[in-house]
Amino acid sequence: MLLAIVLALAVGVPLLVRARRRRTWRDNLASAEDEVAWFARVLIPQLRQQTSPAEAAGGWNVAESRVIAAEDSLTALESSAPDEATATRARTLRDAVRTARADIQNLLASSTPATMPQNLDAVATQLEQTLAPPPPTD
Repeated sequence: MLLAIVLALAVGVPLLVRARRRRTWRDNLASAEDEVAWFARVLIPQLRQQTSPAEAAGGWNVAESRVIAAEDSLTALESSAPDEATATRARTLRDAVRTARADIQNLLASSTPATMPQNLDAVATQLEQTLAPPPPTD
C-alpha cells in the first residue's frame, strides 16, 4: 500500500508541476497578446488622432516603454515555451511588435500630416494579422 502511494506521488507530482507550468506559460502568453492588441487597437488609434507627426511622437515617447516591455516579455516566452508551436507563436508576435515599433519610429520621422494616418493604419493592420489565431495544427 505504501509503495503504491509513493509510486503515485512519484508519477503524479511531476505531471502536476508540468501542467501548472504550461498553464502559467499560456496565461503569460495571453497577457502578452493583450499588450499587442492594446498596441494595435488603442495606442495606434490614439497616435492617429494627433494632428501632426510631432504630436504623435510625443504620445509615442510616453507609450514606447510599454511596447518594449511587451516585446521583452515575448522574447522570454519564446525561450521558455513548452513546445515548438508555442515558441513559434511567441516569436511571431515578438517579431511583429519589433517591426511595428521600428515602423512607427520611422514614420514619425518621415510622415506628413497627410500620410501619417494611412501609415499608422498599415502598422495596425500588420499587428492585427499577426494577432489572428494561428491555424490549427493537424
